[in-house]
Amino acid sequence: MEASNASKVKGSSSRPPLQQLTELFGSYRAEWLKEQLFDLFTEPTYFPELETSSPCVLIGGRGTGKTTVLRCLSYQGRFALSGRNSESILDWPYYGFYYRVNLNRVTAFRGSEISEQIWSRIFAHYLNLLMCSQALQFLDWFDLRCPNRPQLGKHACELVATSLNLPAVENFRDLADKLEAARLSFEAKVNNIVDSATHLELSMQAAPIDTLIDEIAKLPHFSGKSFFFLIDEYENFEDYQQQVVNTLIKHSQSYSFKVGIRELGWRCRTTLNETEKLISPSDYVRIDITDRLQGEMFRTFAAKVCNSRIGRVSINEQHIRDVAAILPSLSEDEEAERLGAASVAQEVRQQLSILVEDKSLLESFTSLELYFLHFLAKGRKKSLVETFGEANANLSSWRQSFDNYKHALLYTIRRRKRGLSKYYCGWPVFVQLAAGNIRYLLELVDRSLILHLANSEEAEADAISAETQTFAAQYVAEKNLKELEGLSVHGARLTRLLLGLGRIFGLMATEAEGHTPEVNQFHLSDGDSSAEDQRDSEQLLTQGTMHLALIRPAGTKLADEGDTRAYDYMVHPIFTPFFVFSYRKKRKMNLSAADLIGLVRDPRTTIRTILNRQNREGTDPLPDQLDFFESYYGDSTENDT
Repeated sequence: MEASNASKVKGSSSRPPLQQLTELFGSYRAEWLKEQLFDLFTEPTYFPELETSSPCVLIGGRGTGKTTVLRCLSYQGRFALSGRNSESILDWPYYGFYYRVNLNRVTAFRGSEISEQIWSRIFAHYLNLLMCSQALQFLDWFDLRCPNRPQLGKHACELVATSLNLPAVENFRDLADKLEAARLSFEAKVNNIVDSATHLELSMQAAPIDTLIDEIAKLPHFSGKSFFFLIDEYENFEDYQQQVVNTLIKHSQSYSFKVGIRELGWRCRTTLNETEKLISPSDYVRIDITDRLQGEMFRTFAAKVCNSRIGRVSINEQHIRDVAAILPSLSEDEEAERLGAASVAQEVRQQLSILVEDKSLLESFTSLELYFLHFLAKGRKKSLVETFGEANANLSSWRQSFDNYKHALLYTIRRRKRGLSKYYCGWPVFVQLAAGNIRYLLELVDRSLILHLANSEEAEADAISAETQTFAAQYVAEKNLKELEGLSVHGARLTRLLLGLGRIFGLMATEAEGHTPEVNQFHLSDGDSSAEDQRDSEQLLTQGTMHLALIRPAGTKLADEGDTRAYDYMVHPIFTPFFVFSYRKKRKMNLSAADLIGLVRDPRTTIRTILNRQNREGTDPLPDQLDFFESYYGDSTENDT
């Protein structure tokens, strides 16, 4: 931390550090930040692609920044980012209208009372009302900040009103008022659709929007400008509703769409013409956030996001300048020493020093290398002397094997011992745990700082200890695991699936002797699974991917992203500190559909069966942090309550 003049740091305050942290880091969701969202905005590398006139589909899970980016594309966002400079508004090349799909509203447009074809017409009219209202709200906002400019004339307003079946209007504000009243009346009628379906006056899909945007574009100050409709949480639309909007995306000309959606949330790619499908890049630009922000690119972006916030926190009149500096890492050798490898290494050194002649080579081995000799001897069921002799005979090959196992060894050192059994610390590790999810990274940093400040012995130190970082990572993992249940109607099943997979990979990590190291992915194999299990497992994988219980590593993506069996999967790395296994994308095993469903319905038996196939005992006691879920690991029946 560095001392500085608090008045020079935006956001500096005499408020307690914990309160400052809560305001800057605790508001992980863009919706909670309100206006502060724009002050804290860090432009991602893909942002310029969204500013083009092409339709764009922004794909990413919860916390990847879709909402933040879309809101910053809106006219309200651009205004805030410009420092609320009204003079800059006329120079903007585009104006965006942000709309977050309201699940309560759109789910009202379904029911067996009428056919889906009629529902499509009704919903298309509702979209006309919504989108025209968004554009008119912008005109009102613009007129207040850029007065004395030509406004939408009466004739133009009458054209839009006629297209929407509204009564005569005088000006654009009169049009906006009557449109709002019509929308509210229409929503009320939809709730009584059986009585009112035949009396609804519907507009033609997109016709009012086309008319309004065309008339706006004729105003001299909007000549040559682009107009974007920014639709967030696209996955909330019903399948037929996605068809309606897809049709707008494909055929709109005076305006374009920027859509935010979760992975696998785009369930229907066709338009209302079912032979017509949206295809990238001819119809839209696909921007997968996880693909665009990974590795060093995500690390750099994440550092900017965290530093922009952390630099505003005043702790004992000091300010943190670099988030990476307060989150120190441990090398594998340092971590092995802390975990107790030295005691095993000392025993190995004593045994070998009596029996081998080459004492100099023995002394050159580190504690972790000596522990590896012990590990190999146990796995291969050979003596230490024989194992040492093999290593000495081909030292380069042995060291290559050591490098392959080096990280995996750390999970075995404290097997069957209570307490902390593996460290999850350091900025690079936190970046890997977040796996491209900026919200998860903010949670990790926030919780680490909170625990650091709460620990009186640590609070004055410049760096957060490895133990504190690890406890923070476990807290964030458990918090998000418990929250899974409330995210979806399938939440309870996802939680049980994650508990099962986490336990399997955790046990395989501690029982690594004689096995391939760091198995932490799985592939859905063809097995003796029933058709029902296959359907249920595919639904689980889809929901698990959408809600970030699982991730599908980018390297395995094929043309058809809806084909769940074509992908490898892994538990999202954010959960690995809780179950204690590797967060690195490594090796995989095969699981059947019956295995996945078994982890939900009969976890105890299924976990034992899968581990037996992997030649693991699986008899280790539950780690301390899993005690809360002890009932699950003893269950033999599914319970979604």
